[in-house]
Amino acid sequence: MDMEALSADDYESVHRASRGLAPRYGMVTLNAMMEAWEALVEDAEEGFDAELIWEYADRLRCRRWLAEAWPVFTDRIRAARQAELDALDARFQLATVPLNGQADDAQWHSRRPRLIEGGPLLELPGSWVL
Repeated sequence: MDMEALSADDYESVHRASRGLAPRYGMVTLNAMMEAWEALVEDAEEGFDAELIWEYADRLRCRRWLAEAWPVFTDRIRAARQAELDALDARFQLATVPLNGQADDAQWHSRRPRLIEGGPLLELPGSWVL
């Protein structure tokens, strides 16, 4: 993202989103949430560790934050980051499967990692069983 092209209004939109969502998510930044989303996507692609299954829903908080913050950002911020977000979403779609009972095109909040690796599988959440 070309930081020099951003205006004070652009930066303020990011700060406004961060402040507005802080009661639910803590004070975080757009960059931090994009990095957290990328890390979760990479974990799903590589095979999600069975030991972390119960943390998965909490780790999706970064994508929920992005979905809630996106409308608050200026057009310039959204335009600068949209391709990156779309690419991560597409990778996530490929690395996951819909939760039990969801349509094949289910969004991020209704999907689980396709590959689950690690020690003996813990009891899977009911919606994860295919």
